[in-house]
Amino acid sequence: MTDPANLCMNCMSEKENREACPHCGWNGEEPQMAHALPLKTILQKRYLVGVAKRSNGEGIMYIGYDTVLNIPIELHEFFPQTLSERAVNGVDVRVMSGSEIIFNESFARFLSYSRELAHMRELSSIMQIYDIFEENHTAYTVSEWSDAITLSYFVERSGGKLSWNTARQLFMPVLSALSVLHTHSVKHLGISPDTLFITEDGRMKLGGFSIGLVRQMDTDLPPDMTAGCAAIEQYIMDYQPNEATDVYGFAASLFFTLTGNLPPDALKRRSDARLYIPTAVLRTLPPYVITALANALQVSPDRRTPTFERLRTDLSAAHSVTAALEETRRISRVSSGSETNPKESGRNEKKKKRELPGFVWVLASCAVMLIVFTTIGVFWISHTPVKERSLSAEAAASANDSSVSLLAQSSEEDAGASSSQADLMTVPNLVGQNYDSLVSAVSSQKGEDYQVLLATRQFSDTVPEGCVISQKPEADGKMAKGTAVVVVVSEGKAVRTLPEIAGMTLPNASEAVTAEGFVPTKAEEYSDTVRSGLVIGYQNAQEGSQMAYGSQVVIIVSKGAHPH
Repeated sequence: MTDPANLCMNCMSEKENREACPHCGWNGEEPQMAHALPLKTILQKRYLVGVAKRSNGEGIMYIGYDTVLNIPIELHEFFPQTLSERAVNGVDVRVMSGSEIIFNESFARFLSYSRELAHMRELSSIMQIYDIFEENHTAYTVSEWSDAITLSYFVERSGGKLSWNTARQLFMPVLSALSVLHTHSVKHLGISPDTLFITEDGRMKLGGFSIGLVRQMDTDLPPDMTAGCAAIEQYIMDYQPNEATDVYGFAASLFFTLTGNLPPDALKRRSDARLYIPTAVLRTLPPYVITALANALQVSPDRRTPTFERLRTDLSAAHSVTAALEETRRISRVSSGSETNPKESGRNEKKKKRELPGFVWVLASCAVMLIVFTTIGVFWISHTPVKERSLSAEAAASANDSSVSLLAQSSEEDAGASSSQADLMTVPNLVGQNYDSLVSAVSSQKGEDYQVLLATRQFSDTVPEGCVISQKPEADGKMAKGTAVVVVVSEGKAVRTLPEIAGMTLPNASEAVTAEGFVPTKAEEYSDTVRSGLVIGYQNAQEGSQMAYGSQVVIIVSKGAHPH
């Protein structure tokens, strides 16, 4: 049995009667995190509190030790420091005056959320909660402790990025677990390379669970969100995130793993939704993976891949096909190679009997062609090193033009190469047409004569939002059936008009402002004329005023009549 007095409070390994831990080097001189429980505090007469590892708006996470099971544990304490503080004894939690209601509501959410997670013990890809209790006027959860490293650190130590085959083996089990969680209405909303962990046995686990109040802006708790992984709806006041929100965080983490870079912050992507992938990386990724990422990282939640089951299909549908093709190619190579070896003549006879019929190769060829023409246009190929992508407006436009040319050139080359095998068709004129309607119409065509690839979205004062500004190849030329038309779609005007919001509820006003391309925040004021909870208007702006797309605006919400 391990003597707790001889444990390192930083890693819970035995110190072997040394001053400094031989495993992690901790010597006990470093102070405990401010406001955290004192080292070696005992909870429930069982759990030993160690070093506080991290904190957020919800509370503090410690390494601990279960003196009954004799194992290290992860201990979470509900301690929102904007609503509460330590009592004089340094252990109890005391609610600040005036914060009682929101503290109690958040406390109830913490307990409910933790209990829901504890019921998910069959999911091996998430950190397991095995005890929940109340003490010191707050609540705690006890989870398994795993000597794991963050995905962010793992990717860094692995050369800055991973191959798709390696990433697939890590991510797919977590994807399955997330699908089950959402079936039970359990959200994470903080998926990032820092909440995904790689364990000693090489598997990935999802941790860092917190209540939803710290995964959104403008709540009573400080937000804990990773820029690049948080979806746009998490910045919108009173918006209810859903499964598509977690899909975005998961896809952003996968994007980071494959490219070494997170997508730009969702707020910035509203004005420039492009995602840059270095050319060398792009060449290594299967087209269906690029398409799946493009759909899962749509800025607008309405256009985004809605569920993990759909994402699983997008990431797996072509895998079985390519795996089968690789297997048939492997068989072919082995057969041809062994025919040159006299010692293998007996095996050759058996392989001849297993030789695949010709029609299988025809089907395989068709499958390859379908994969090749999978949508890749939403991802722009960057011709500069990752560290040199801070482009000026002129450089960005130049990069955009070269990318369009490259995609269009690929389509034209495909047309030329296949003209002898497929019928040519006249390039349709898509300029001015609604992009979403085009995609729906093209996908419903029998045989799909051509595909529509989104290159980028640009501001335009003349072309309505959502409609095509330009295309490559240009209309009325010739192209092979089955190839793609690459389009640039309008984002609408760069300068927008503030909509009327007076008298609306905050969620409706926030949605109206966001729909016009602005970033809303909230302020509250007393009003003798506007009922409590309804919008008074804008702060330092008027309805109908002109502002640049992406500007931040303050919505004033009534607190009711001023107390006299």
